[in-house]
Order: sequence, then C-alpha cells, then structure tokens
Amino acid sequence: MSTLPHHSQSFTRLHGPILFLYLHSFLLFFLVPTTSSVALSAEYVLRNVFQHKDQCYKDSFVYIPAVSTQKSPFHTFSTTKECAQRLREEDLPAKLPNCPPGLLDLQLRPVYVAKSQISYPYANLNISVTAHASVETVAFRLQCLSTSDGSDVYCSNSKAMFIDGVKEWPCRAIRLSPEVQYPVRFSYSCFRLTSHSIYAINATVLPQKCRASVIVTAPNFEDLFPQALVDPADEKDVHTDPFWAPMLSVDLSDEHGVWIRLGKAEHAKCDRMAVNVYKEYSNDSQKVSFLETLEMKCPTDSVKLENLAAGRYLLTAYVPIRGCKFICEPADRTCRQCLRTHLNLEIPENRASIGWLAVQKMKDLSFEIFVASLLILFLLVTVMIGGLLVAIYRRRRDSKRVREIQLSTYVKTMIVYVDDNEEHTNCVRVMVDCLRHCATCEPVFDLEKLITAEQLVPSRWLVDQMSSLPKFVIVISPCAEKILDTRAAETHRLVQTRPFPDLFGPAIEMIIRDVTLHSPEARQKYVIVRFSYSPPVPPNLAVLNLPVYNLPEQFGHLTAFLHDLEDVEQMNISQNLSRGRLNDWETAVRQQVLFCEQHPNWLETRWRPKDDQQAEIQFSEQSPTFRAIQTHQDRLEAARKFNIEPPREDSDDEPAEQHQFVLYPPGMADSDVEDDDDEDGDDGTDRNCSDETDDDAPDELPRRMLIRKSKSGK
Repeated sequence: MSTLPHHSQSFTRLHGPILFLYLHSFLLFFLVPTTSSVALSAEYVLRNVFQHKDQCYKDSFVYIPAVSTQKSPFHTFSTTKECAQRLREEDLPAKLPNCPPGLLDLQLRPVYVAKSQISYPYANLNISVTAHASVETVAFRLQCLSTSDGSDVYCSNSKAMFIDGVKEWPCRAIRLSPEVQYPVRFSYSCFRLTSHSIYAINATVLPQKCRASVIVTAPNFEDLFPQALVDPADEKDVHTDPFWAPMLSVDLSDEHGVWIRLGKAEHAKCDRMAVNVYKEYSNDSQKVSFLETLEMKCPTDSVKLENLAAGRYLLTAYVPIRGCKFICEPADRTCRQCLRTHLNLEIPENRASIGWLAVQKMKDLSFEIFVASLLILFLLVTVMIGGLLVAIYRRRRDSKRVREIQLSTYVKTMIVYVDDNEEHTNCVRVMVDCLRHCATCEPVFDLEKLITAEQLVPSRWLVDQMSSLPKFVIVISPCAEKILDTRAAETHRLVQTRPFPDLFGPAIEMIIRDVTLHSPEARQKYVIVRFSYSPPVPPNLAVLNLPVYNLPEQFGHLTAFLHDLEDVEQMNISQNLSRGRLNDWETAVRQQVLFCEQHPNWLETRWRPKDDQQAEIQFSEQSPTFRAIQTHQDRLEAARKFNIEPPREDSDDEPAEQHQFVLYPPGMADSDVEDDDDEDGDDGTDRNCSDETDDDAPDELPRRMLIRKSKSGK
C-alpha cells in the first residue's frame, strides 16, 4: 500500500469523469505528487500504483501516467525463492561491476519494532533502492558476513536458509514495465537487524548487470534505541538527551574511496557525529594504527573516506553527547565514555585516485627508486664525461687539421689611426701593405686618398667612408690614447702635421655612436689592433667589447675577422705572412721603439695645450710638378719608372719635338688605375705573401700609372 497522497483519484470520485477530463486538459500540476521530479515536467498527471498487502513494502512507490490502462506496471518477487530464480535466469557472474553514478541509490536505516504480545522490542533493517533511470529489474540480497550472536538466523545454517538443498540469502526484487516513470523506489523493511552482526547488502540492476554494495553493522539494541527515545514516558529525566550509538554502514560503490553513513533512531538528537579510522597490521590483527577522524555535522549522516589502500581497517563511530569522550583517562572519574559502534572492514583492492596511487607506489618502492636513480645518475655522469672527452679529442684533432680557405672577395677596410710620428706611420703603412697583398683586402688609407688628392674635402671623405665601408680597423697608439682621454682632450690637442686636420677623433665618435645604437651588428664591423709598443686599450673604448688583436702575431685572426669567418677566437689560424714581410714589420716596429728611446719627450711636441699658438704649423699649397719629356731617353726613363710601354722609335704619329707628356702624382690618376690593380690580383694566388717573391726584388716593376697627353704639345 502507498503512503503518498492519491489526489487525482479522490478528485475524480467527487466530481465525476467530465470534470476530471476538463481539469486534465488544463494540466493540473497542483495534483502532481511532490516526490517525483519527473512529474513536474510531464504533460500528464502521474499516480502511484504501488499496492501490496505486505506492510514491509510500504515505503515503495511506482509512478505511471494517470490515463494509463495497463493493469500491472510492476511485479514484485516477494519470496527469496522467486527472487533467486529471477536472478539465475540472467546467469550473472559472481562479481559484477559497480553501477555508474546517478543510476542507483542504496540507502539503509534502522527501524524500531515495539513490543507486542508475542515478542520483545527488536530492530529491523530498512533497505531502499531508488532507480533514477530506466531499468527492468531491481533486486537486493542480504548476506551475513559475521556474527557474535548465535541467535541470528541469517548467519546460521538452519533449514529456513535452504531452498531445494541450496543455501539462499534473503532476496527481494521488482520488475517494472516500460510505461513506468522514474525515479522508482523499491523498499523493504522486514529483515531482522541483529546487534554486532555484519551484513553485506547487494543491490543488482538488470539489464545493466551492475551492482551497488553496502556493508552494515549495528551496536547493542539498547544503545541504538534508548528507552528515552522510543518511550519517553518511562524515562525519569525526559529533558536530558540520552546517550546513543549509531548504526554504521560503508558504501563500496565509489572507485576512489568509500562512503561512511551513520543511521540513528527517528527522534535521536545530535550536534555532530564522528568516525575514527584505524589500519590493522597485516602481520598482527591485534594492533592497529590511527589514521584520521571524520566528523559530520548533524543532520548530515555521510562522509567520504578517500584514498584507501588495500587492507583491513577498523571503523569506530560515536556521538559526543553531553560532554562524553571517546577515551577516558583512568584518573578522571567524572569522564563519561561515549557509546560506540565498531566495524571491521576489509578492502580487497586500492580505492584511490591515480595521483595518490602513484605517490604510494613511490613510497613502497622508495629503495628501488633510490637505487635506480643512482644508476641513472651514474650513467648520465658517465655519458657527460664521455661526451666531454670526445669533444676535447675532436677539438684537438681539428686544431691539428689544416684547412685552406680561399679568400676570393676583396673587403674594403678603412684604417682609423693617428699619425704619431713618421716611424709609427711607417708601421701602419706596412700593415696596409700586408692587408692589400696578404689578406685580400682593399685598404682605405688616408695617405693614399687625401694627401695625393687635393680636390677631396677630408670631412666629407670621412663621412662617406664611415657610411659605406663594411670594415674598420682601429689602431691604438700613444697619441690615440691621449685623444680618447676626455679630461686631457679638454685642455690639449694634437698638433697638426699634415695638410688636413686629424680625423681620428671624429671617426671614433661616429664609431662609438654606431656601436651604442647597433651593438650586435657593430661588433662584427669594427676591430681594434695593437702593435708591441702600443698602450693598453683605453677603458672608454674597451667597454664597447670589440675584438682586439696584437699585430703582427695575430694577423691571421684579423684576416679571418675581416672576411666574416665564424668562431674566429677559437680558430687556430696559421700565420699568412711571409718571412720577408714579418721581417719588414718587425724592422718598422724596432725603428719606432728606437725613436721613442732616443726622443723620450716626442709626445709633448705633438700633444700641446690648446692655447699654444706656437705649435701651429703652416702649410702652403703646392702645385703639381710638371716636367717636360722631350728626348727619347726621357721617355724610356718615364716608362721604366711608371710602368708604361715606351713608344717605338719608328713611330710616325707626330714629330718627336711635339711629344710632350705631363706626369701627375699617383693620387691624381683616374679610377682606371685601381681597376687595373684589382684585375692583377684576381688570379687567386697571392704572390706577394710568399717567401720566394718579395716586393723588394730588384727586377719587379712598380704598379702602373696612367699618363695623360698634354694639350700644349698639340
């Protein structure tokens, strides 16, 4: 029989079928039972059709549409024999998987049965299974796991537990038709609950073939149902809450843990309930280790115990009422110990998250992991040492390997220097000559460009070179150090010794600006060189972090830098200068050193105060020197000197007396001379850098110059 109100049938009996149809057409939601969430969104009224003569099913409900004509939307299997036969039809395995979340709810609660003429008061176990989705059959069984009371019929081998010679655990089931609306609750409250017995309740769902399992136990009957709760009239002090202990159940449906639920009498009051969790030792069942205490604030009656490893556990549930304690000290006579319920629980497999299982696995295998880590570390160190040895071996092997690099591109390079004295300028001139003939470079040297060409403006020429040339060589000298000293440059200046102002200072300022604005690119563009007598690189220039090479020892590295070869600093470059050129260079350096020793105060003659007017040197403009060539002997001498082909004696182009030529200095020649010089060096061989050929050879003719014919001779 149903305990829920049956509003629709009562309304129909009072007002007749016509009024019922009228109300049915307007969707009378006020008649929908409040226990069904599906009915609130349906287009028709639902009615509870669960009717059973046995009061043990009174908490069950099954809803179908009110206009349904089906006579039997459900069928109950009210005996263990019928229920067991229904389950055997499906040929179910001994172990079924857990039902998915949201499909099934299995709830247990104790039920007090009062004293009657034939029995004393006792407790029953109410089992309720609620299905939230479409199922065909719902069945549950009660299985005894252990007992301390021989009177528990479910845990005995009495004849009542055997059917056709086979022991069958108590079972009940219900089969539903497709017309049933969900949720559906199937409840049974007539299984006897014996104190300290442990039961397993298994709810099975078909056709899903899944299961929900709960283990339950109860304390003493008087602790679960104190007389003050079931019959307050017999209690002397009805104003004080009695002490009581809860029923303890564990739901095993969650894969990552277990749900602990506590049941109590209907009128029991509490502020909070607690459960102590202990782990039993595998080698000694008499010893346990405390894990944690789980607390629930009433009316909450469930809590989840997460991350459980496989093993045996002891759960102790109690309710702290009126100041009672879980454990009382022997000396404390005023302490009252709370009533408790114990449950021995065995977890056959781990119930935890993947992260927790990984941490536990690492703890269990900590020694093995430590040994493996040492082995891996040893292998890594061995591999690193081996790799380092191989790298060192390859580096040494590569350093001994000779690799020839052909420098096929001429690099225009400007020489930024100060004309300290004639000897220092001679050292720079030797360096320029080596760059031109041994480094495949085209040096831009002011002695060749400015002094020999009066029509060029020095400042314009400097700006043009700084903006167009790809490489610049900065030569450090004593006068260069003075110019770079900002404090000294405020009061002193370099005395001019050439027909144009010194260009080192403006060039350095443009270089510093370029390096500051374009640091990575500029470090591939500028290089600093020093001779053996040169001072250290000044701090304001060293801070730019430009490469520095000592010449002539590192002339090969300078050549590699000018041609943009990678890893110049790590390369073992052989000297690309011949012995003769090295001797010339060393001779020029010795002359500079000798000059400084013989004239210790030479720097004071060049570095003078700005207000010293006597240091000014006057330069007079000099016109080009003209020399008339009239005789045949003059023409031969000019041809030998300027490397031009002399005219033949039998040439009859013009009378000999009219053949007059004007010789200009080398800087006044056209650009064709430079082009001819480049073509002479394009054969890929640098004859000027070998020991066998030298520029000082007596039979070597100088480079050719262009000779223009004078107009006055026509």
